Amino acid sequence: MCGIAGIFSWQYLTRNPQPLLQAMVNQLRHRGPDQSGLYLDDDIGIGQSRLSIIDLYGGSQPISNEDGTVWLVCNGEIFNYVELRRRLRQLGHHFVTRCDVEVLLHLYEEFGAEMLKMLNGQFALAIWDQKHHQLFLARDHVGICPLYYIADNFFAFASEMKAFGELPGVRHKLDVTVLAQTCVFWSPLPGKTPFTGIKEVRPGCYMRVQEGYVQEVRYWAPEYRCAPNDQITDPDLAAETVHDMIEDAVRVRLRADVPVGAYLSGGLDSSITTGLIRRLHSGHLRTFSISFDNPQYDETPFQEMVSQYFKTDHTALQIHNNDLGENLREVIWHTEKPLLRSAPIPLFLLSRQVQRSGYKVVLTGEGSDEFFSGYNIYKETKLRCFAARQPQSTWRPILMLKLYPYLDARDKRNNSFWQQFFMRSFTQTEDPFYSHRLRWQNGAFILQFFAPEVLDELAGYDPVDELQHQLAGMMDGLDPLARCHFLEYYIFLGSYLLCSQGDRMLMSHSIEGRYPFLDKRVIQLANHLAPNLKLRALNEKWILKRAFRRELPQSVVKRPKMPYRAPIRDLYLASLDQLSTYFQPDKVHENGLFDPRKLQLLHNHFVNPQRTVSAREEMALMLITSVQMLQDLFGKPGLSLSPRQHNEWLIYDKRSDPGSYAEKGALHHVTT
Repeated sequence: MCGIAGIFSWQYLTRNPQPLLQAMVNQLRHRGPDQSGLYLDDDIGIGQSRLSIIDLYGGSQPISNEDGTVWLVCNGEIFNYVELRRRLRQLGHHFVTRCDVEVLLHLYEEFGAEMLKMLNGQFALAIWDQKHHQLFLARDHVGICPLYYIADNFFAFASEMKAFGELPGVRHKLDVTVLAQTCVFWSPLPGKTPFTGIKEVRPGCYMRVQEGYVQEVRYWAPEYRCAPNDQITDPDLAAETVHDMIEDAVRVRLRADVPVGAYLSGGLDSSITTGLIRRLHSGHLRTFSISFDNPQYDETPFQEMVSQYFKTDHTALQIHNNDLGENLREVIWHTEKPLLRSAPIPLFLLSRQVQRSGYKVVLTGEGSDEFFSGYNIYKETKLRCFAARQPQSTWRPILMLKLYPYLDARDKRNNSFWQQFFMRSFTQTEDPFYSHRLRWQNGAFILQFFAPEVLDELAGYDPVDELQHQLAGMMDGLDPLARCHFLEYYIFLGSYLLCSQGDRMLMSHSIEGRYPFLDKRVIQLANHLAPNLKLRALNEKWILKRAFRRELPQSVVKRPKMPYRAPIRDLYLASLDQLSTYFQPDKVHENGLFDPRKLQLLHNHFVNPQRTVSAREEMALMLITSVQMLQDLFGKPGLSLSPRQHNEWLIYDKRSDPGSYAEKGALHHVTT
């Protein structure tokens, strides 16, 4: 993994692009501290800060084809590069490195944009095609690797938005409509960012940029088989196929010229990946995990048990409440987004531990829940649909309480409240957002804390309407459970899980995460399984348990799912002197987004030991604090938490006389 950046039509910004590009790349140095490089010509400049994983000494970037007409910078890995290289050699292509990304140049020459369908990997890439005077950008199928851009008189791209702060005239101003989206969906909608004028290349999309023209095209989306005769229904066949596919996904993700470790939570998914690594690679295996003081969040006994079972060299990082608050500001600098949960902070600290242990690569279990029905929201959807088939039934709604044992069904008042909550509009199964509307209603609660003038600006704006416009029929023909899966992929996976909890926390300390469950072959297989193979009654990820039951400790196979969480109220109280400043009236007035009176009431509620705090109040506190931090970190020119380093640069300067540049107008943006 690396950091990449570039400017097309740089003459609109500067007479000398080299210092500007170097400053942009320097802001990404945490993503790739091993090497830095630039390519410049009269129209474009592209750069990379490299984290060396494959071909440590020969894989420098930018890299070009034989005649220097195609130049590439890439963040990520192409896991099937060995097979692709073999095919390209048969077609007459020659290679000068052992690096995986060199195959991208030759694939582009041979197949153009169609090459993306051949890749099994995680990537964000930029190719400068000199012959066609075209910049080609692409992002992997689910959005593991980030890529952002500004399209104005010039076009600039970067792996992280902080790089744009080096461009003349660019300021990071928060977009209140995107803040509203974040309140509802936990993150901006795909393509959006918290800052006005900065956009995201959406997962599974590529872009063509030419003078005066920007086109975005979707090349991949998950395919769902809803008709029973199109699905895999046989449990034995499904288990064998799932096992073999995930094993191969792990196998190709062990391709590296550096040691590969694993994250081990003690749950099913990370235990599967750890077991497969041990099976495929009998040597030394280092595993890493998080432990908490609070037993409500801690999984240490299971982590130790799985580590002993597979004989790994295990490191558990103990997380204390004060650790969370003390590191929140730096976490926000790296996420570049508001947060509604504190879960990214321990992962930030864990990646630092991995770096200190001398590792650059870890395999993780993310993605399994999204495609193998691991979350409670799938069970909720299934039970609500079950109740909708007999709306007059009095006992079917009660089944919902079985999902949450802590909701005391003996308390009639409490029982009635939760039945009404979960059964709201439960007969409207044709609603495209049937599975998620209940969750999204929390957004209205959080929005109340914004200042009246912000709420006036948001009057008439509905984030759900914008989502419906974005989807434009992408869920047509799907049943409620398949729509639930699609929404988790489309909104939550790339924009939150793989970004705020994944890439940003790993790459903050130069660690590459690899995700076997997000191999596109595994996703396709999961989407072809009959629903009752993934969610058997209310037994989540049933087919994974069946496929790997003989290779895992039975306590892991039979263990109920424990969601990964981290404390919020305890975080706030442990760092009260530092964090409460964001709720003081002077600070709130200075930033201008929130209502000082309501924030003071929320603060008083949190610090009162006699008051209980709800989950949505905790989410509101996290959002408010992180938004205020974003304004402080990105709203002030010249402020940076990135250390200034001065590595040697590999520079390809192909400029003639830059001369003057005629005005050509703004870029026209087209989405396909």
